[in-house]
Order: sequence, then structure tokens, then C-alpha cells
Amino acid sequence: MSSFVTVLTSIVLGVCVGILGVWGVIPREDGVLWKVLASDAIVFAGAVFANLAIACYKQRDGDIRA
Repeated sequence: MSSFVTVLTSIVLGVCVGILGVWGVIPREDGVLWKVLASDAIVFAGAVFANLAIACYKQRDGDIRA
């Protein structure tokens, strides 16, 4: 459940960071905007992979397709 909440939170944060970056609130100098967006993408990917690992663990045969 916590990884699902993390995925949703990282999506919302990614949208907010994108909007703030477009409007210039987050500075683009020194790559700050891209570092923040990349950090959010890493958290999102980690949460997605955690969800997949949990789904794989819960199934008997270890197959994540069903």
C-alpha cells in the first residue's frame, strides 16, 4: 500500500515540479530543475518496481502477468 501511495505522490510532485519549472519558480541554472525532476522519476520508478516485486511475491508461480 505504501508503494502505491508513493507512486501517486511522485506523480503529483512531478506535475507540480514541471509546472513550477515552466513558470520559472524553480531555477533552470546549474541544472536544478532537471535534478529535481530526475529525483522524482527515480522515486517513481522505485515505487513501481516495488509494486511489481510485491505482486510477484504474492503469486504462487512468481509470474507477474496475471
